[in-house]
Amino acid sequence: MPVAATANEAGQTDPPGVSAQPSAPASAAETNPSANLNEIVVTAQFRKETVQDTPLAITALNSAMLEDKGAVDLAGVGDLAPNVSLSKGSQGGSFGQMASIFIRGVGQTDPHFAQEPGVGIYVDDVYYGVVSGAIFQLLDVDRVEVLRGPQGTLSGKNSIGGSIKLYAKRPGPDSDGNAELSYGSYDHVGARAAGNITFVDGKLFGRLSAAATRADGYLDRLDYACVTGTSPSKRLGGSCKIGSEGGQNTITGRASLRWIASDRIEDTLTADVIDDTSENPAFKQTLQSAAWAGNANYLTPRNSYTNYEDYTAISRAGVSAGTQYSMPTTTPLHGWGMSNALHFDLTDWLRLDSITAERQSTVTFSATQERSPASMSDQVWRLAHRQFTQELRLTGEFGKLVEWTVGGFYYDASGVGDARINIPFGLSPGGGDGGLGIAQDFIFIDPVKTQSKSVFIHTTFHPSASLGDKLGITLDGRWSDDSKKYTFNHLDTAGNPAPQQLGLQNLSVLYKDARYDYRLGIDYKWTQAILTYAQVSTGYKGGGVNPRPFFTTQAITYNPEILTAYEVGLKGQFFDRHLTLNVAGFYDRYDDFQGQLHACDAFSPFPGAPCGMTTNVGDAHVKGVEIESQLHILGGLSLDTSLGWLDFNYTRTDPASDILLSDKNVYSPDFTASAGIQYVLGLGQLGGTLTPRLDYSYRASMFGDFTNQDASKIASVGLLNARLTWANEKSNWQASLAFNNLLDRFYYQSVVPSNPLFSSQLGGVGPPREILFAIRRNF
Repeated sequence: MPVAATANEAGQTDPPGVSAQPSAPASAAETNPSANLNEIVVTAQFRKETVQDTPLAITALNSAMLEDKGAVDLAGVGDLAPNVSLSKGSQGGSFGQMASIFIRGVGQTDPHFAQEPGVGIYVDDVYYGVVSGAIFQLLDVDRVEVLRGPQGTLSGKNSIGGSIKLYAKRPGPDSDGNAELSYGSYDHVGARAAGNITFVDGKLFGRLSAAATRADGYLDRLDYACVTGTSPSKRLGGSCKIGSEGGQNTITGRASLRWIASDRIEDTLTADVIDDTSENPAFKQTLQSAAWAGNANYLTPRNSYTNYEDYTAISRAGVSAGTQYSMPTTTPLHGWGMSNALHFDLTDWLRLDSITAERQSTVTFSATQERSPASMSDQVWRLAHRQFTQELRLTGEFGKLVEWTVGGFYYDASGVGDARINIPFGLSPGGGDGGLGIAQDFIFIDPVKTQSKSVFIHTTFHPSASLGDKLGITLDGRWSDDSKKYTFNHLDTAGNPAPQQLGLQNLSVLYKDARYDYRLGIDYKWTQAILTYAQVSTGYKGGGVNPRPFFTTQAITYNPEILTAYEVGLKGQFFDRHLTLNVAGFYDRYDDFQGQLHACDAFSPFPGAPCGMTTNVGDAHVKGVEIESQLHILGGLSLDTSLGWLDFNYTRTDPASDILLSDKNVYSPDFTASAGIQYVLGLGQLGGTLTPRLDYSYRASMFGDFTNQDASKIASVGLLNARLTWANEKSNWQASLAFNNLLDRFYYQSVVPSNPLFSSQLGGVGPPREILFAIRRNF
């Protein structure tokens, strides 16, 4: 089918690489497209389908819906889908724009690229192999698709827990441009703009988009001596503030060039860049022990946005013992990428797609065990990562009998992890090893080489001529071959072999594995508005090499996680399509769960030796239910809701992990919910529309530590956001006033677990109430 012959409502052709399908019948909700879930078209199965025609658990949000709900980055999407938990900089305390994403109890908290993400992130079908820097700004986004459950046979790389896919707006003949300025709390200043350029009518189009955001931090760093008067203060003025955390300073840009070579060939070249020098995430001390704090009290008032971190480290061991040095107060991230998407209609029923991409990123961050001047555990990390991906797809159909896609995927990545690790491993007040003789201050330069090759097939059969396309049977398969080579180089701060880590110099460890995954499904369309489906699918998260050994005996490989998921679902539209209701239920077998050991005597030269080893710690069963609904009422009133229930139960645990069968996985609340209501009020032809909106999100309590220590329990939280939007289509102007966290709730969104050696814990503090005014001009 010719590419140029399938123009959509925006004047752009359909996205390359998908087969056009008839759109769903018009609904009453079309009068409010920003809330129109019914008509959102997705490409989760390599062809165009509406959400309601796709037999998968999927949440799709177009650009207008994201704007209405106030989602400005990927973290804002987490509250909008059931059984999805998404937070920023969770485990390490200062991991910046790291995306810690869990779907149905499966995810990843470690930002190190030596470990595979539990949830795949894609931008325009390009896979991102690292979670650091993955809190993407929703720059010029067309839609976001959140797919829950294993997606190995439907995504470029294996995604055990699910996938989050972002699609940007594509160049086209219409101007489709906009410019926006915003100002708000904490001196927030933002600007963004986007627009199309026509170089050759009908042939060559370009699109440029850019955004910049700057805001002060919302958590104050205080000088401990100034506040307590315990010793001469570094502050000379009346304020004890020495800095802040949680501030933003981000610049992003994107350029696309789309060439329609003929009615069968189309090519899109895209380049993007990000420069992020935001402050470290906001964390505060929640637990301390007199064993290291002595008589000092580093706990600031419970619900205050303050801490005592001065980002000054003191070496406790080795050739640098007693040396003081500064740690970064920001998390600089610099990255760029290029991709090329080629679409070729070989015949009217056969299509070829090639997606080629190169990405590079470098991120530096501080990771502290405590937010205090005690310097108990200070780490400075630098992760440099490069990846190349190539995906080929051949898509076709045999009459009305079968729709199919076969393809291959290649992933090649190399990275270097540099760090300075300053750990006292002791309990003497103020730091030091208390005579244990195991304090460490060393650097490492560890290169990692990763390769993944796979082939996959997706087929949907319609075996009954009498039923037409009402009955669908899905048979998918995927074969993957992974390898990962980790080379350890641990040195003292003078550049010599670290005395307490002898053997971890130029030591290479190789991991290799191959496996097969499948998806079997059946769906039936009872009417044009009601679809039911059932499926069983498998997925895995690749194994690897423990990236943090303290001894050669800990430099070992671990196996992949394996998930077998059983799912049933219903998708329906009722009352003349005014009500959309989607329900999914699932049961998962989760084997060889990957976790981190804090005690691993079996792999250490002496009992009680330091340990932070990634390994397989057990098996689990996970079950749950997800409900999403959207109700459109005549007169401009609409209501959308989502509910998620999750039950995570271990069936086997490794005794060395200290995980009990009664424990739950981290960042896996048993209940999530969201609800939004808005009313579009007409102000006449000249006045435009006025839309007030309220959004509420709820997350039940969850744990930030695998062993579910009481102190690591993150309390449940419900947040209310409000937004008032005025829009006038005739003048193309729009203004909005948004209130995030309207009730000014103090809450924690993450926890850095307490280490047995330090008895210290941090909590990641969510933002307080924020007010943001924005004005926008469309053209």
